[in-house]
Amino acid sequence: MIRLRIRYSNLIYLVYRWILPVIDPINLLLSIPRYLVFMKDWIKYSNIKGAERINMLDSYPRIHEKTKTTIVDRHYFYQDIWAFQRIQQSMVEYHIDVASRVDFVGFLSSITKVSFIDIRPIEATIENLESIKGDILSLPLKDESASSLSCLHVAEHIGLGRYGDSLNPLGT
Repeated sequence: MIRLRIRYSNLIYLVYRWILPVIDPINLLLSIPRYLVFMKDWIKYSNIKGAERINMLDSYPRIHEKTKTTIVDRHYFYQDIWAFQRIQQSMVEYHIDVASRVDFVGFLSSITKVSFIDIRPIEATIENLESIKGDILSLPLKDESASSLSCLHVAEHIGLGRYGDSLNPLGT
């Protein structure tokens, strides 16, 4: 009996995980009352003197952002702060980052020159930031040419094909 429950719950979990990239059933259920709150706020705003008229076709409901606190992915948040502080304290004039979060390299470019290497280059023009298309398994760098390098939370993604990289079971 217990064995059947475990198998059934595993099946439910599997189905949920495979449906989630397309539609999140839990978020869908939570959306109904959130849409009602959105519409209530829309009507309330529209009745305030001086409010501009909002066309329904121009609307873009953001129904999951009304939270009591700002949502923080604590793991990345603290990791990026830690790495930023270390790089800032080193006072390097040039830093290379391989495929870390774009927010991190963007902020980093405010304190030093940064080359960002990723299979998907950043399409942005920012002073002190150079974006280079490159694969972590074959970096476009000469041996021993980097005096300051970061690569935050990347290893576990290598070889999965998730970002347009090659499938490689030994990538990590």
